[in-house]
Amino acid sequence: MSAAVVNCVRLRLGTTESTELSDMVEIRIDLPSGPTNLETTMSEARIRSRSRQAILAAEPRCIYCDGPPQTLEHMPSRGMLRGKERPSGMEYAACSACNNGTRGADAVAALMARIHPDNDVGSWQAEEMRKLVSAVDAHAPGVRDEMSRPDKARSEWLRTTDFGLLKRVVRVHADGPRMNANLSVYGAKLAMALYREHVGSALPLHGRVWCQFAFNGGMTQEHLDARLRIVPVHETLRQGRKNVADQFAYRYNCDARTVVAAVVQFHRGLWFTVFASSDVRIIELFNKPEFVGLPASALVKPGELLNVLRPTIVAA
Repeated sequence: MSAAVVNCVRLRLGTTESTELSDMVEIRIDLPSGPTNLETTMSEARIRSRSRQAILAAEPRCIYCDGPPQTLEHMPSRGMLRGKERPSGMEYAACSACNNGTRGADAVAALMARIHPDNDVGSWQAEEMRKLVSAVDAHAPGVRDEMSRPDKARSEWLRTTDFGLLKRVVRVHADGPRMNANLSVYGAKLAMALYREHVGSALPLHGRVWCQFAFNGGMTQEHLDARLRIVPVHETLRQGRKNVADQFAYRYNCDARTVVAAVVQFHRGLWFTVFASSDVRIIELFNKPEFVGLPASALVKPGELLNVLRPTIVAA
């Protein structure tokens, strides 16, 4: 698999900011053999809306740590979707500490996902970004300051894909420690949720997640195609005839026992490549140089989400 990372974003002048990807390496993971009845749509059991009480009662612990199942966690978070209109599905039990303590990560991811140079000033994306900025400032202090530093932005001309005309954009290198921490936490949450969704139980406490994020300025079609080769099954949230594939979609592979791998896209501005596994052999791969040290990547285990964020909170 091709593992590349974006740490810069493109924004159109007069709207918002953007990010970029580099340092390609080649690495292959052969997923253990398992059931072959992977479907291209969620089963009725997964689509069917369940009550909050039923979800909490069915889980022995928080899907992110060993805490008690106290509240409902949505992945993707409701704020990730336009107008917070979210189909049912992918709802999990979480402890209050993980749910409340990662609100900043949810806000940062939702903001970055909406950033794209084609967004007009009056677009719905621009309107929602203005609201999300307040949430980021409240729950992830310092992230916007990192992006606003003069040395992190430069103006450039970008050729449009429709008529080939040039337009002026601002390229922002969003590679600060607070940005990395918040998006690494969101990516880790996403990976653990996908493990629960497709393996059928929470990632064991000895398991590990490897995740990497990329922004619109660096996820080229070439990079994306290289990653999609190992993840053949397409998914999104669906409820009846409604789906949100234009805002949240992922391709995945899973052995239904110990490992899930996925490439996830949010809107046109944010991508994650994630692996979650409880298999010791696969966890050993996560610690190899091909993974460790890649830009915008993190290795996280259940119970560590708040620890990843803590240094940035103290610094703020």
